[in-house]
Amino acid sequence: MSMTNEMFVKRSLELHLFFLRIMKEHALFMAVSFPPKNEDFIREGAELNSQFNNLLREALELASGVIMVENDAATEFTLPAEEKTAFLTGMQIDTALTEAELRMARPGARVDAQIVERVGNLNNRILSATRNIIRYKTRVLDALLACELLSSNYPLLIEHIRREAIRYVDLVTRLQNRAEPENIQQELIEDEFFWNQIMEEHAEFIRGYLDPTETELFDLADDFAVRFNELNSRIQGLRTSQQFMMFFNESEELAEEIRDFKAQGTQGILACGIRIIAPPLLADHVLREANHYLRLLSTYKQIR
Repeated sequence: MSMTNEMFVKRSLELHLFFLRIMKEHALFMAVSFPPKNEDFIREGAELNSQFNNLLREALELASGVIMVENDAATEFTLPAEEKTAFLTGMQIDTALTEAELRMARPGARVDAQIVERVGNLNNRILSATRNIIRYKTRVLDALLACELLSSNYPLLIEHIRREAIRYVDLVTRLQNRAEPENIQQELIEDEFFWNQIMEEHAEFIRGYLDPTETELFDLADDFAVRFNELNSRIQGLRTSQQFMMFFNESEELAEEIRDFKAQGTQGILACGIRIIAPPLLADHVLREANHYLRLLSTYKQIR
């Protein structure tokens, strides 16, 4: 089945409302992680943050009246987390954009030829910007691994966010090509493996950012990391739909558990009830990614 214009527009915009905010926050988290001597890396991170912010503004303009704002695009915590992170870091964050997104008009507008053309143009510019941030992340990672750069971000975190950007490029490229998956079952397995790994690494990052006195939260995060790792070791190499379905429900249940853990953690961080060295916006960021994974799994349910 070929992808209709309406499917192309809605799938593109739904993807962008999630990923553009993720990309702009990656740039922010990197910019605030470097010491003052690395002003070039700081400036480039801030410029990329601004660029993705502008792309998100345009995507929201196109999305208004066409799609819903889902909980992987913004949560009840996003705005207060932005405000607190801006206060703590001194970096400018466009909270007005988040306020506008949360008030966005409900779907009802017709998808016409003009919006199809505008979305296609936006997709191309997003591909260019995302390839730029991949190059930036690669240079930062190379410098970290060569012990030529100091950052409060783990090298694994840079690898992690670089993988997400590569994934975004791949997904937008497929949309631009109007490409439907040839083997839906195999694609679902790959998606499940990818996002389980992302969830595992989130647990590892949370574990590493917690104060040593937060032993209960440390143990919970560590347990999530172990369980996602064990699950993916069983999923890897699956070839049949029967094998895949054996682990689908387990992935969904574990994703729901870590989603709830992240939501409680975000609330605790915003209330200054958790000792942690991560910016509050990072907590909401990983919560939205768990929400996104659960949305994908919900979609898979409808076609399995």
